[in-house]
Amino acid sequence: MIQEQAQASDVGVGFGERFVAYLIDFVILVVIDIVLRLVLGTPGALIGIIVGIAYFVGFWMAQGATPGKMMLGLKVVRQDGAPIDGSTALLRYVGYIVSSIPIGLGFLWIIWDPRHEGWHDKIARTRVIKIG
Repeated sequence: MIQEQAQASDVGVGFGERFVAYLIDFVILVVIDIVLRLVLGTPGALIGIIVGIAYFVGFWMAQGATPGKMMLGLKVVRQDGAPIDGSTALLRYVGYIVSSIPIGLGFLWIIWDPRHEGWHDKIARTRVIKIG
């Protein structure tokens, strides 16, 4: 925890690593969605949306990272380096929606933001740090 807090004050993880982590999560969720649609048909699509929300919010709350972020040694923390709680995780997910609306500009913001924060990070007051 002390090491994570020290790293949280530094510049966050850049766009490239975060994008790769998201691609890993995306592939996992696509596989789950395909299975749900094959097994349940049309209702599987709605359940897939719910699973997607639960996936991100649940992993952020429990581990501070989704499997994609874990594979790359990344973690989502509050700006002060503390672990995120349920309300912060849910707010961060809402920030994902906001970040994606204007053709993903909120995610691309990570590229030129001096602290490598996307809009979702700014909304939820979170950071993505490298651990380990």
